[in-house]
Amino acid sequence: MKRFLAPLLLILLISPLCRAASPATQEMSQVLRTVAQWLDASLANAQGQSSYSVGKVDSRLRLDPCQQMEVSLPSGQKLIGNVLLRVRCTAGATWSLNVPVQVSLVMTYYTAARPLAANQTIQDQDLLPQQGDLANLPGSVILDPAMAIGRTLNSAVAAGQPVRREMLRAAMVIQQNQKVRVVYRQDGVEIVNDGIAQAAATEGSPVRVRVSNGTIVTGIARASGEVEVGR
Repeated sequence: MKRFLAPLLLILLISPLCRAASPATQEMSQVLRTVAQWLDASLANAQGQSSYSVGKVDSRLRLDPCQQMEVSLPSGQKLIGNVLLRVRCTAGATWSLNVPVQVSLVMTYYTAARPLAANQTIQDQDLLPQQGDLANLPGSVILDPAMAIGRTLNSAVAAGQPVRREMLRAAMVIQQNQKVRVVYRQDGVEIVNDGIAQAAATEGSPVRVRVSNGTIVTGIARASGEVEVGR
């Protein structure tokens, strides 16, 4: 019996020493808390109602303890929907890992209040506000009605369909062969002449005009129908 007790006592004495000598590892709960704190700060001033959930990290990971961590959003990504946040240890270790998160942002967006035809100019009554999660909507959906009112549709839009930026173009403020006022402004001097537009133009775009003496000048089309030259 004594012959078996000695090895047993030796094992019992060595086991705690082995556990004490095991290298410490980074607590994943601390990593996830750091990510949550970063999200709270990043979404604090977000428009609309924001919420998020932090995904799981592989429990088999064994990382060296970290004294300071840095969280970042990969270049080119937006903090909406399913994204991977990069967590990098900047003090105490040299590891980095990706943490999956899901971000929801509920905001007001605008849909067609009724069927809208191609080439129709959008008016206030043509837009209907809705509430929705931007994570589930096209990235170009209209969030500010001022971005759509006064612009022209490229194609028809069904009632209830989200209105998107690429559906719209600036409305034509000058038509081809239209008689326009050409205003030349330079250093406080203003000269006005009449002319004929050589092409249609949207507000803020360049347009060529044949003035009364037959000369072709190029100016900027204004919403008033004038063409501004100089400046």
